[in-house]
Amino acid sequence: MKKFLITTMGLLVMLSCNQKPRSVSSDNADDDDDDDRVELKLKDYQFTDTVGMAHSTIIIEYPVKGEKELVNAIRQYIAEWVGLESDEVELDDGQGVTDYFGNGTMERLKEIAAGYEEEEDDYVNEVYHDWSFSKLYETDDYVTFMGYTELYEGGIHGISYENGVTFFDGGQRFSKEMLRNIDGEKFQKLMRKGLKDFFSKNPDNMTDEELGEELINVEDVYNIPMPDAEPYITEDGVTFIYQPYEISYYAAGKPEFSVPLTKMRPFLTKKALRLLDMDEEDED
Repeated sequence: MKKFLITTMGLLVMLSCNQKPRSVSSDNADDDDDDDRVELKLKDYQFTDTVGMAHSTIIIEYPVKGEKELVNAIRQYIAEWVGLESDEVELDDGQGVTDYFGNGTMERLKEIAAGYEEEEDDYVNEVYHDWSFSKLYETDDYVTFMGYTELYEGGIHGISYENGVTFFDGGQRFSKEMLRNIDGEKFQKLMRKGLKDFFSKNPDNMTDEELGEELINVEDVYNIPMPDAEPYITEDGVTFIYQPYEISYYAAGKPEFSVPLTKMRPFLTKKALRLLDMDEEDED
């Protein structure tokens, strides 16, 4: 089971670190002399196809205009996610990027479906890979998107992967590298509280031992690992999300919780505090 999960999670992430696609931002020449923030504008692009047992739907809320650095950063992230290599599709072509991912996904799914059809497998009657990427939350300083993948290529059930990503106006991406002091008991206490809020209707009455019973893939309830997915920022604060099977059983879904920014202050780097326009006076 563990080997299957590692393989599946790797397939879902699909991040390319080698080649960087060429990005062309939307025309903001008219705004060069304007000191005001250029509004981020998004457009929905969609790909959907069904061939026999194979099906895929891709929906991307794609940036078409805005601050140059921010637009390029979001487009670059999407390109990395869909495995787009340099010069295959121009990044100002939102439909082209969407179709590239959809067509590539369908080619893989058709090969898998053909195998089941040859075997005349009655257990599997469809294979699919759906992905959506849409705006979740936005302020004057940053914007957060949510990516959602649902994949089934055979087996007992499909698997899903959900992750948020926060971009600041300058194009910087919020990540674990913007956290500090997360190995100590103070941060672990926040994590236990957040997970108790997720697992229990009466979290204040839930003991650490009871929480440990829910975290079947965590050896020590006082040493809970960070999620595989990067943290992201919403109106509730910094949000952490675990995938199915990552720390708990499949039926638990995706354990997630948010920590208000005021409580996260001791655990944010100077860079993060600056980007969030928070006072750095408490920094060491």
